[in-house]
Amino acid sequence: MSAPSSAGPVGAPFRSRFFWNLLASYAALLVVTGVLVAWQVQSRLSARLTGELEQTLESDCRVLTPLATDALRGRERPGLEDELRRLEQATSQRTTVVAADGRVLVDSHEDARHMDDHSSRPEIVAARTQPFGVVTRHSHTVDMDMLYVAQRVEDAGELIGFVRVAMPIERIRAQLALARRSVLVGTAAGVLVAFGMGLFLSRYFTRPIVAMKRTAEELLAGRYESRVAVERRDELGLLGETLNALGAETTRRIAELSQEDAQLRAVLASMIEGVVAVDEQDRVAFINEAARELLELGGRPPEGLPLWSLAPIRELEELLDHARATNGHEVREVELFRGGKERVFQAHASPFQGGGEAGFVLVLHDISELRRLERVRRDFVANVSHELKTPLTSIQGFVETLLSGALHDEANNVRFLKTIEANVKRITSLVSDLLSLARIESGQLVINSVPVDWREVLDPVLRLREPALTAKGLVLEVRGREKPLRVRGDREAMTQVLDNLVDNAIQYTPSQGRIVVRLAAQDGRGTVAVEDSGIGIPSADLDRIFERFYRVDKARSRAAGGTGLGLSIVKNLVVRMDGEVRVASVEGKGSTFTVLLPLA
Repeated sequence: MSAPSSAGPVGAPFRSRFFWNLLASYAALLVVTGVLVAWQVQSRLSARLTGELEQTLESDCRVLTPLATDALRGRERPGLEDELRRLEQATSQRTTVVAADGRVLVDSHEDARHMDDHSSRPEIVAARTQPFGVVTRHSHTVDMDMLYVAQRVEDAGELIGFVRVAMPIERIRAQLALARRSVLVGTAAGVLVAFGMGLFLSRYFTRPIVAMKRTAEELLAGRYESRVAVERRDELGLLGETLNALGAETTRRIAELSQEDAQLRAVLASMIEGVVAVDEQDRVAFINEAARELLELGGRPPEGLPLWSLAPIRELEELLDHARATNGHEVREVELFRGGKERVFQAHASPFQGGGEAGFVLVLHDISELRRLERVRRDFVANVSHELKTPLTSIQGFVETLLSGALHDEANNVRFLKTIEANVKRITSLVSDLLSLARIESGQLVINSVPVDWREVLDPVLRLREPALTAKGLVLEVRGREKPLRVRGDREAMTQVLDNLVDNAIQYTPSQGRIVVRLAAQDGRGTVAVEDSGIGIPSADLDRIFERFYRVDKARSRAAGGTGLGLSIVKNLVVRMDGEVRVASVEGKGSTFTVLLPLA
């Protein structure tokens, strides 16, 4: 493994888009903050200076009120106008005394005799109802913006006029301009210092990110030995350690996957079933030797070629189309006739997805020999059934003969009739079971899986077998029938299964014995268990008990009238309903047969 990569060249962060985005965001934040601070300082300073000037002018109005009172009452004071002019020259404050009717009596800047009526001036109007009238406006007399403060003058509670003091707001603007320059200089200096710090911090945070990005790109390119040099213990350092751990884990898993891939290919190559993997375009991605032989592909390399160009089999194409439409597992039997020889195989199609690619796996199982044996078996059952029809007809004819005259032979007639009747029942039962088994195994029996309550099946079966139970003095107990037990199955098939199990229990349970039927739900399946206290089954025979014609005690089975096909029929029917049948037995103590079907 190579040494961890460092953070890279010094200029690497400056080539990072993340660096510039971070720096630009920081700079924008600084600029916006600086502008907001400058605007806030400017606003507060302007308000403060204006407020201070208003307070000054209000104080001056109070000081000038006695002088204004004398002027308004006509008490002449020599030199008042000159005194006000000197005051204006010293303080830049313009002073005006206005009578209650709006006439200007004294003004420090203009000749009062030539001045207009001031009763409509905003500050005068405001001072009529308030202690002071404060207005900032443009003065046409002096042609500049002025701050006016007017105070009403009363004598003995009577309004006699107003004293007004005005000052140009240029002083405020000059002070604000000076303050604005100071704020801007300070803000700019702060922004520059902060920008330098932001440049340093952006580079400080960007360097490890650039290094991790480069390492991730190398891992993506397949250089799994690449690592990040971790120089810090913060979150970025932890992220670098996590990336290093990811690289190590990726290397380990790729090694494991490579080993598993080799093992899987070895296993698939040695399988007797044919395995073909195709992609979405049905191009062959993998094929083992068994599939080559089954599809008769010869020695040409099929990988990358369409499956239909190699093996143009319509059933396989339809199977893959159906599996692709349902995106699920599909099964179909395929028959091939090549070189005058029939070959049958079962094809399974299953979707798979891995490495970002999807496709299907075909598993081909050669069942040619199995199908041949099944045909032989079906033919045998059919032939046996038809052959048994002839003796049945003869026996029935013999019975008719006895009934028409030979019944009067007191020595033999009853014995003959009982023997014939027993054989007729046995042969008829055998034929019926053979035909049922042939229908089940050949697929001719249609199983309609619908929700069925086991109790609805149990009651008719028990009523049918009640005479046999009574005849042997058997005690029957049913447990779990208080609640519904709905499963998915075929009612007729379920009836045949339960009838066979109950009949089997009656046949192999001695008189005065006990039979228990249990209904229960277990692990998503509904179970029916038939337990008897009969002769039981030896452990050596348990694995073969469901084979056709297999009997543990052949002599006793025939005496009981059994055909040896009942349990085989039970198992086949249960399997067709996607269920399971189990048996547990202790020789000499009894047996328990359990049927499990999916809950509805």
